[in-house]
Amino acid sequence: MAGVRLPAILLDLITASANAVTGIQAYQGKKIWDEDTSVEAEVRALTAEEQGRAWFWIKNRTSQSYPWQPYQVTIGGELLLRLDRGTSSVMDKAYDKIEDLCAKLENATTFSAVPAVPFGLTWEAIEDGSPEDDVMRISITANYKVGPNCEV
Repeated sequence: MAGVRLPAILLDLITASANAVTGIQAYQGKKIWDEDTSVEAEVRALTAEEQGRAWFWIKNRTSQSYPWQPYQVTIGGELLLRLDRGTSSVMDKAYDKIEDLCAKLENATTFSAVPAVPFGLTWEAIEDGSPEDDVMRISITANYKVGPNCEV
């Protein structure tokens, strides 16, 4: 179901933009893994065409002082990528995939009717996984100014 308020509409747009990246399947909401589920095994089981999974959620919303000013919405995300250790350029390919996803998130609102302007997107590797496990876990934080004016 599509969101009605601007933060939820923005989350819908972010998820749709992430799904436009080849090999990535994106979902809304934070993924909660069962204790007996191996995250690495789930991602390792993906095919070469299915390179990763991503989840996005609304992390927070910060109001401005006046109602006519834009407010800030922070979208949190997690990306799990399947790595092919047999190739020498495995990390280059992983970083390219992360950058492709980030470019989609930064341009998600450019040609849409959603009044939102990106003003900061960061990603970092989560340390509990390593490329030796054939899985790379990435934490993503994207900040948007949302509202009537959306000045940068």
